[in-house]
Amino acid sequence: MKKDRTIQRFGAGCAAAAIGVAALLGGTGGASAATVTGWVGPAGTTGYLHTSTIINAPDLTAQSKIYHSFGQSSPDGKLGVRPRLFKSGALCQASDYQYNFYTATELTAGTENTCGSGSYNSHGFVALWNASTNTYNEYVTFPSNPLNWTDPAASSARSAPTIITDADRKSGVNARGQKFGSAATADADEQADLDLILAIGNDGAVGFVKTADLNKAPAANPESAKQAADQRDITLWNREGNQRIGTFSIR
Repeated sequence: MKKDRTIQRFGAGCAAAAIGVAALLGGTGGASAATVTGWVGPAGTTGYLHTSTIINAPDLTAQSKIYHSFGQSSPDGKLGVRPRLFKSGALCQASDYQYNFYTATELTAGTENTCGSGSYNSHGFVALWNASTNTYNEYVTFPSNPLNWTDPAASSARSAPTIITDADRKSGVNARGQKFGSAATADADEQADLDLILAIGNDGAVGFVKTADLNKAPAANPESAKQAADQRDITLWNREGNQRIGTFSIR
């Protein structure tokens, strides 16, 4: 995340321990159908709320949602959602902001791809247009606790099991002065402080994506928000941030 962008801060401590334990145990239990939603958080002071949810059946998906607590309708382009799917602390899939194209009381967006069998959680962003400042205010959702998911096919390198170790999840500062670590449960300040985020590349390689590359700013205004976002690819780096080891697609 570019450090000059204001992202609202809310705590995320409880899910961090759960994800760490789940990663060690290979999940939260069996692979039976389940849905887990993180805590509800406020998106500003005008009645909007946000959540993130992980669903493991019929397909695995990480969803984030913004909605008005009293069902108030929002004009097109006012609401934005950027879902992210994490596997055992590593970013598996992320999207740029998706907006409501029509008047709506809520907006939900979810991920579609996976990184093979394992323990997953949801932890995304939402955005709300602020007419007073002519900009979108962004909010980090509370992370969900993890769910275990078993890949029924494992037919490609992307869906083959990728193992994330404690060594991978270790945070720190590299020789170039860049801070690296997992963003799976990070709050807004922690997200902004990371230069390199632990991620799984398109070919299943474990590496890091640059926060500045990953976090594309919201649209300039609700009118430009109506333009559909295209897929884009960013580089997957080693921990030192000086060697390209793969590609990470943002869908």
